[in-house]
Amino acid sequence: MQCLSFDGKLELNNTIVTVGKFDGLHKGHEKLLDIMKENANGRQKVVLTFEREPKAFLNDLGNKTIVTEREKKLLLDEQEIDVYIKMPLTKEFLGLTPKQFIRQILVDRMGATTIVCGTDFRFGTKASGDVDYLRSHQNQFGYTLKVVEKEQYHNEDISSSAIREKITQGKMAEVCEMLNHPYCIIGTVEQGKHLGRTMGLPTANIIPEKTKLLPPFGVYRTMVLIAGKRYHAISNIGVNPTVEHGSQIKVESHILDYQESIYGQVVQVLFYEFIRPEQDFGSVEELSEQIRKDIALCKKHWT
Repeated sequence: MQCLSFDGKLELNNTIVTVGKFDGLHKGHEKLLDIMKENANGRQKVVLTFEREPKAFLNDLGNKTIVTEREKKLLLDEQEIDVYIKMPLTKEFLGLTPKQFIRQILVDRMGATTIVCGTDFRFGTKASGDVDYLRSHQNQFGYTLKVVEKEQYHNEDISSSAIREKITQGKMAEVCEMLNHPYCIIGTVEQGKHLGRTMGLPTANIIPEKTKLLPPFGVYRTMVLIAGKRYHAISNIGVNPTVEHGSQIKVESHILDYQESIYGQVVQVLFYEFIRPEQDFGSVEELSEQIRKDIALCKKHWT
């Protein structure tokens, strides 16, 4: 997958394009991407996205995301997208009229001959452009439009905001169903204090990016993806109050039946089920005993 910057040199031709934030790349997003693949007919499949929502940009607000920029690129690459473009959210861009957005962005710069979007797609200044506007300008600008109905979960539309709510509640099984893949945290394995190894429970530790929306602190049934292979694990998200005295949030994963050194490697931690909240134990021995109980509980789901 090519990752291109949106600058004056960007000039694509005869492409199939979709636009959006794609936070989480949930089941609804995957449906859009499937339609792109079905209708590509040899054309480049292009995703135009942006890291922060327009509202957050204009009000200068931080906005935690389900997937980081790094994770989004990885997931889109797995979906066989050809070109990934991140739009800088300048006030000039946000001030484009719907017609200017179609002409200058989608057609002239991105070469769109087919546009794929959801039923609620909005664009242009003050989100004044919609699907009807796109449909009515097909002949003028020489593109075809494919409108994709929303996916549902328990008779409600799947949305990134609904998934965020489930993540903050620690309802990982529901999150998995709505995303159509596990919630994951990607990071580089870092050196720790090796306390887990002294307990016979070594951990792979990663520090999540600050923009990442995290589930509640606690222990989770997980899998760790290393070099394309998945391994059963249990993972703790939090600050490990029993042995740490700082505020650094870490994801510490004990990978079952795995002894290789993976310091410096990039891994994915895939979350399936919340086990218990993070606790401050009276001793390292009590912590070790509880971790072994957590492992035994998780193993019941793996057999």
